[in-house]
Amino acid sequence: MDLAAVERSFGELLAALGDIVVARSRGVPADPAGGSTAALARRYRARRRRFEGDLAELIDAGRSADDARALANMRGALGWLESLEPTPGLERSGAGPAAEDPAVERARAALYRRFGAAAGAIRVGGETLDRLTVLSRLATERDHAARRSLFEALAPLWRVVDGDGDEASPYRRLLRSSAARWAADGSPIEANARSLGMPPGSLEPTLRAILAAWRAVLGPGRVEPWDYWHAVGGASRRLEPLLPVDRLLERNHAYLTALGADPGRLGIAYDVYPRPGRPPIPVAFTIGMGGWAADQPQAGPWTPRPPWVFATYETGGLGNLVELLHESGHALHAAAVRTRPAFLDWTLEDSAFLEATADVLGWDATEPTWQRRWLGAAADPREAVLDRYGAVMLDICWALFEIELHRDPDRRPNEAWTDITSQGLGVEPHPEWSWWAIRGQLVDLPGYMANYALSAIVAAAVRARIGEVRGAWWEGDPGWFDFMAAGLFAAGASRPPSVLLEAFLGEPLTADPLLADLRRGT
Repeated sequence: MDLAAVERSFGELLAALGDIVVARSRGVPADPAGGSTAALARRYRARRRRFEGDLAELIDAGRSADDARALANMRGALGWLESLEPTPGLERSGAGPAAEDPAVERARAALYRRFGAAAGAIRVGGETLDRLTVLSRLATERDHAARRSLFEALAPLWRVVDGDGDEASPYRRLLRSSAARWAADGSPIEANARSLGMPPGSLEPTLRAILAAWRAVLGPGRVEPWDYWHAVGGASRRLEPLLPVDRLLERNHAYLTALGADPGRLGIAYDVYPRPGRPPIPVAFTIGMGGWAADQPQAGPWTPRPPWVFATYETGGLGNLVELLHESGHALHAAAVRTRPAFLDWTLEDSAFLEATADVLGWDATEPTWQRRWLGAAADPREAVLDRYGAVMLDICWALFEIELHRDPDRRPNEAWTDITSQGLGVEPHPEWSWWAIRGQLVDLPGYMANYALSAIVAAAVRARIGEVRGAWWEGDPGWFDFMAAGLFAAGASRPPSVLLEAFLGEPLTADPLLADLRRGT
């Protein structure tokens, strides 16, 4: 079997995956007669089986370093694809990452579905809200009692995940499985940190140092958990009237165009508002769509099909705009890839790098200069720092939470979460509540939450470097997209993130730029 043919098969597999994910996310109904999503699912599974068969026939010996990396990347991507669209009955070639026991995989998928359903049906008084809307309101609601009511309305969501927090907890049963895999195969969190060029064993102390710096910004006081989002949400409250929900896409598109990345020209599609017949999207995401072959040998560069961005925005506000720009960052990255088909997608170990390149754009909306130009008003500098890093610090807490529990899976999760958040965020301890269980990634992808913490370290470093090379870009910079494409995007997965980052930054990655940025808030 020729490697170029296998790569073409991989590109076609990615395209088939994109088609079925988009159809399902848009609410296209399955047709029992064989059309619509049913046909798309069959096409994807047929291509998956064909690709696995083609891959199994390849011989690794004697290949160049680039070809060996291409094979490793395609094999590593299989687990990511399987998590999005399982292929029942597939006998794996042994090329991809080790899978969980099928019964555990089914239990994990079922729990995530229940989480998604609960996240879209949170009752607050006479309203039914989604998780993101509740969290957004915690930042903007001015009444303390109302904030507590909003927070406690999340309880059915965390009970889906953790039950009563005892040994019967659905999460704790899944934790034992993932902890056993981490003990046998290594921590995916450590693998992601190494992929960015961080020294082995350096991540956990780095995260704790960042939390210590954050406490210096916040001061020694304590807040109840339902007040944390409000304490860091001054910018959101100040700017909320300027960002009604129907202006989110308008602001997003106008800004991307000012960066030389007009979504219309790039073909990026958005489906971010609820409508009848479309399922709720519990976690916003962007999906690449594979690519078309260029007029070159099949192992040469492909042109990516335009990506799709999905979310469910019931309300506007700064937080949702930041998230939308973050997803647009993913879309720009996907749209800029120019590489051979083996590198059109990434492995899970590259996730922190991908989240970081998206944060580089998403954080722009937290800059007072950006806000003044694009919204007509701005937060003060301290509010801006609290707004940018308030959610990041929660992500760091979740990263430490998973590190600690996978090291000691018999520890009660509520106890670990209480210790981390009381010390790192100054949150009053409530070990009786499983309020850590409001992130679906904890169920669906153990270890993934650390990518958001890692991505903040990378995003701060990349943004500092862009400022050094090009100056501030927040009011518009038509060359920004081409600059980012050449430096970080176009290579796809063909070069390790550590190599791309060191070349772009001019030095190895550290948390120093993030810590310097935090000091603006003191």
